Amino acid sequence: MRKPVPKSLNLQNLVKIKSVILRTFFLLIITTFATSSLFGQNEKVINEVFRYIYNQQFHEADSLLAAQHKKTELFYFDILTIDLNWWRHVIYPSELTSKQFNTLLKSMKQERTDTPDKKIKHLVWLSYRLRFEFKRYNIIGAIRLRSEIKNLLEEIQVNELNYSNNRKKLFYLYNALFRYFNNIVNPFFSETKRNERENALLEIERYTRDDDLIISTLSAYFIGKIYLNIEKDPLKGNRHFKTLTDRYPQNTIFRELFSESAKRS
Repeated sequence: MRKPVPKSLNLQNLVKIKSVILRTFFLLIITTFATSSLFGQNEKVINEVFRYIYNQQFHEADSLLAAQHKKTELFYFDILTIDLNWWRHVIYPSELTSKQFNTLLKSMKQERTDTPDKKIKHLVWLSYRLRFEFKRYNIIGAIRLRSEIKNLLEEIQVNELNYSNNRKKLFYLYNALFRYFNNIVNPFFSETKRNERENALLEIERYTRDDDLIISTLSAYFIGKIYLNIEKDPLKGNRHFKTLTDRYPQNTIFRELFSESAKRS
């Protein structure tokens, strides 16, 4: 039986949990909105670009996106371009990549409108802007952006969006992650909160076995991090990181997590 999350969490653990929540929340929002808009578009291409990005084959992803952009103006082009350049900045951090990513964000800024699709594109832009401000320790700017994102999320009506049934799983995955993190701080050792976490973990585990590339990849990454850093069960996390390193052998982050979880098992 899994041990309950400790009643007392020190400041370092609280900061770590908050960081995981933010990364999980905004990465999933971005990926959900990017991929859920593929109704009637080429889903095979989006999976191929996704695979290139997460295998750190940035040149190949660049080339494929450029080829698609010449053919037609697809909704996901801008979002994948931001995602690609974000990971390039994360993997190769420098003043140059930071400036390049900042310039890209400014050039792709989406203003708010009353249409659902425009709201989503603005939300995606705000999400990357927030991650970037946190990365460069602009806390005041990040707090302002976080407030704007929260308000925008409350405005968006999911039933107004044209989502394929398969992509709705991403929302279910997000809800499971939200339930887990929403019940992580348990000062009174509430049985209800513990059960909510347990049920959420079981649901996330199911999504790691999904046939959809994006859903299985994201759920494996998130639950692997949860087991490693929060549940303190690195052996279970190691199993998921093994899957990710097999699927994306050139991803250095996945390899590091696989090695770390193995050492701590």
